[in-house]
Amino acid sequence: MTGFLASIVEAYGELRVNKGRVLLSLIGVAFSVFAMTGVLGAGGMLSSALQQSIEREMGRPTVLMLQPTGSVENASAATRRDDAVLAALDRMGITQRSRTVQVPLRVQTRQGVLTAQVNAVDPSWADMYRIKPSAGRWLASSDAERLAPAIVVDDEFYERLGRPPLGTATVTAYGVGSFGGPPGADSGGASSGSTASTGGAVDLVIVGVLPPRPGEEPDGMISAFVTSDALSRLPDAESLATQRSYVAWVPPDVADEVSSHLRQQLSGVPGGPVEPQNMGIDLEETGFKQVRWGVLGVAAVILLLGALGLVNISLVTVRYRMREIGIRRSYGATGWRIFVGVLMESVVATAIAGFVGVACAVALVRAPFVQRAFTQMGLVDMPPFPVSAVVIGLTAAIGVGALAGIVPALIATRVKVIDAIRA
Repeated sequence: MTGFLASIVEAYGELRVNKGRVLLSLIGVAFSVFAMTGVLGAGGMLSSALQQSIEREMGRPTVLMLQPTGSVENASAATRRDDAVLAALDRMGITQRSRTVQVPLRVQTRQGVLTAQVNAVDPSWADMYRIKPSAGRWLASSDAERLAPAIVVDDEFYERLGRPPLGTATVTAYGVGSFGGPPGADSGGASSGSTASTGGAVDLVIVGVLPPRPGEEPDGMISAFVTSDALSRLPDAESLATQRSYVAWVPPDVADEVSSHLRQQLSGVPGGPVEPQNMGIDLEETGFKQVRWGVLGVAAVILLLGALGLVNISLVTVRYRMREIGIRRSYGATGWRIFVGVLMESVVATAIAGFVGVACAVALVRAPFVQRAFTQMGLVDMPPFPVSAVVIGLTAAIGVGALAGIVPALIATRVKVIDAIRA
């Protein structure tokens, strides 16, 4: 160990002496490592952004959609089906699950009466579909006990309501059949002449706001979420419980087995059988891995081009130090010691260049403007900089240093002592 550390110290000293000679080649290696690490790091975060964007629409990988293949006649049968499905999920230890059904409601805003698509779901829906409110909070289990049901609205909906204070402001919702008005009062359109009928209305408390979807322009459609337990209190919506479906998030390694068991256990429920379908999409299955390997290959070529310059500089340095090497050999230095010394000069140099390149790449990818760009692409939960990119960058730099130093080190050990002293 002492000899190894001595070789590193000696190599660092030689680099300081010959820093002008190797500086340009090290700049090339540092830039190559910067490019490789930056591409790998940005590629990893881009992969996360694309995956999370998919999960916001389709759910996480191995999210099962439990869709009844039949229908039930009334809300009582729908409740029995709910109990049977949830009991089956409880027996299998699946805690991340949700009931889901869409409810069209008419809501009063400052711009008139609009139609909103309200999704009645359970609190676990946010984890399965990577929903994170930009203001306020998401739905909670305790919201089922509220006298006025809680509602989470999207940003466009909140804007049309005038951005009232969260937790206290309410929005009045009516059943779609509770309004009479001009025929033009359509989904997403305002009807300034519409008037509410008596009854068939409910006040909903706004508790959270969802951020705008990345890359999507406002299209006039507004949406919101309420708890499934509040469905019976929404106007004209209780009958929609007969159309309810279910989602469950299961571990990837047992997804097929869970689907098979659920299919058997839910074959006799009202409105059954219930057919599980895997709705999640894994980005690696879409060919993104091949693209990442291609980018890695390009970065490796860049790194090898930088290494060629280092090889040339190392050869020139060995030729310049030939007399010094001959004198050291005459004083008893072994060929192995000369080999390690010359090799370590190249390794230490590229390790320093690699560290600089990796540090610059991490600083760039973690810069605020880059983070904002990934957020606009759909990144909900910001992941850390991929450790694998750092490890690959440093390993590649050290490996290139070793490859670039082998040829000069072999030349230094094979030269005859007398010829080296005369050089």
